[in-house]
Amino acid sequence: MIDLLFLQVIGGVLLLLYGIRLTGQGFELAFSSAMRRAWSTAGRDRARAFAAGVAGTAALQSSGALVTLLISFAQVATLPLGRSLTIVLGADLGSTLTVQILSFRIYQYAFPVLSVGVALFLWGGKGKVRAAGQGILGFAFVLLALRFLAGAAGGFGRIEGLRILMSELSGAPVTGFVMGGVLAALFQSGTAVMILLIAFAHQGILEPAAVLPLVLGANVGGTSVAFVAASGLAVEGKRVAWGHLAMKAMGTLLFLPALPLALRAVSSVSTDGAHLVANAHTLFNLALAVLFFPFVDRIAMALARLLPEQKRSAPRGRPVYLDRRHLPVAGAALGQVAREIVRMADMIQEMLEDAEEAICGRGMAGIERIARADDDIDRLTREIKVFLSTMGEGALGPEDTRRAVEYIAIVTDLENIGDLVDKTVSDHLRRLSERGQRFSKEGVLEIRAFLLEVESLYRETISAFVSRDPNAARNVIGRRKEIGAREREFRIAHIRRLQQGTPESLETSAAHLDILSSWKGIASHCGAVADAVLRLGEGAAIQH
Repeated sequence: MIDLLFLQVIGGVLLLLYGIRLTGQGFELAFSSAMRRAWSTAGRDRARAFAAGVAGTAALQSSGALVTLLISFAQVATLPLGRSLTIVLGADLGSTLTVQILSFRIYQYAFPVLSVGVALFLWGGKGKVRAAGQGILGFAFVLLALRFLAGAAGGFGRIEGLRILMSELSGAPVTGFVMGGVLAALFQSGTAVMILLIAFAHQGILEPAAVLPLVLGANVGGTSVAFVAASGLAVEGKRVAWGHLAMKAMGTLLFLPALPLALRAVSSVSTDGAHLVANAHTLFNLALAVLFFPFVDRIAMALARLLPEQKRSAPRGRPVYLDRRHLPVAGAALGQVAREIVRMADMIQEMLEDAEEAICGRGMAGIERIARADDDIDRLTREIKVFLSTMGEGALGPEDTRRAVEYIAIVTDLENIGDLVDKTVSDHLRRLSERGQRFSKEGVLEIRAFLLEVESLYRETISAFVSRDPNAARNVIGRRKEIGAREREFRIAHIRRLQQGTPESLETSAAHLDILSSWKGIASHCGAVADAVLRLGEGAAIQH
C-alpha cells in the first residue's frame, strides 16, 4: 500500500509540475506582448509597475514565469531596476491569487476545465485563443494533480509513523523552512510547493505551526528559478534575480521571530489547513510589498553598487555581448543578440548625427568618423549573422527560430542604413568640399528639416524594438508614408529653384536630390524594422 501511495504522490507531483509549466507557457504566449507593453509604459510610475506585476502573475499563474520573462525583457529594455523590482513585488503578491483559489476544493471541476482547455487548444486556430487554451489545459492538469495528491495524502494520514514525523515539524521551524526551500528549488516553483502543502493540509496532516516555516522556505527557494533564467545574461538580469532573493530573504528574517504572532493572525482568518497555507502565503507577500515598496529604488542602488556593469572592452566592430558558451541556451543567446543590435543601433545614431552636422555645413570632421563607423557596422553585422547561424545548428524551437530570423532581418536593415549614410556623405560632401560648392540657404533648411524628421523616426523605431511595442511600430510604419510625402514636397521645391536659376541649387542638385532619396531609403528601412517588431510580437501568439 505504501508503495502505491508513494507512486501516486510522485505521479501527482510530476503532473503538477508539468501543469504549472504548461500553464505558464500557454498564458505567456497569449499575454507576453501585452505584459511587455505594460512594463515599458510603467517605467515612470511605481504604482503602475506594481499593478503590472500583479496582473502579469494573475495571467501567467506563476510568479517564477513572470520574473523569468522580466529578466529576459531587462536584457534589451531601458526599464529602471527599481521599477523591475516593483514589478517583482507585484508578481509575488499576484501569485497568491492562484494559491487562494486552489485552497478551495475546486479540483472537483478539473474535468470541465480540462474540456474547455482541450476544445480551445484543438480548435482555437493558431492565435492567442489556442495559446490561452494551452494555459487552461495546464491549469486543469494542476487541478487533477491536486486531486491525486489530496487522495494520496489521505492515505498517508493513516500511517502513524508519518503523522508523528509531520507533527515533529511543528517544533522545528528551521527544519521546516529548509525543507520548503529545498523543495521549491528542486521543483523550480514555489507555487508547486504551496499546492503540495494544500493537498496535505486538506487532510489535516500538517500542524498549523509547521505550515508557516514551510511557506517561508518555499517563497525563498522559489527565487532559484530567477537565477537559472539570469545565468549567462548581462548584469541587468542578475540584479533582478538577486533583488528578488534579497527581498524574500530579508522578509523572512523579519518574519521568523514573529512566527507565533503571525500564526495567531493567520489562524484567526483560516477555516482549515488549506486556507491556512494560502493565507500565510498571502500575508507574507503582502507584508513584503508593504515593507519594500517605498525602498525599491534604494535597494536598486545597493544592487548597482554590489553588481556593477562589467567593463567590456572591444573594438567597435567587434561584438561585446555575444558569448558562444551560451549558444546552447537559446533564450540567453538571443538576449545577447538583442543587446548587440541595440549597440549597433546606437552606432548608427551617431552616424546620423555626424551626417546632419556635415550636410548642414557645421563641420566636416564627422565624415571620417562616418566611414570608420560604417566599416565597424559591416564587421559587427557579419559577427552577429555568424553567431545566429551557429545557433541554428542546434535544436531551436519554432519561436526561437522565428526570433533568430527576424533579428537577421533587422541587422540587415540597420547595415543598409549605415551604407546609405556613408555612401551619401562620401560621394557628395567630399566632392562639394573639393569644389568649394555649398547648398543654397533654402536647400539647407529643407534638408535639415528632412534629416531631423528621419532621425526622429529612426529613434522611434529603435525604441519600438527595445520595448516590443506594436503601437510604436505601427506609428513608425504610418510616419514612413508621411516622410515619403515630405520627400516629394522638398524635391519639388528644389526643382523650382532650379527653374528659377538659383546658382547654388544648380551646382549641388545631384547631391541634394541624392540626400533626399537616401534618407527616404532610411525611412523605408525603419519601416522594415518596425514590420519585424510586429512579427516578433505576433510570433509568440502563433507559435502553434
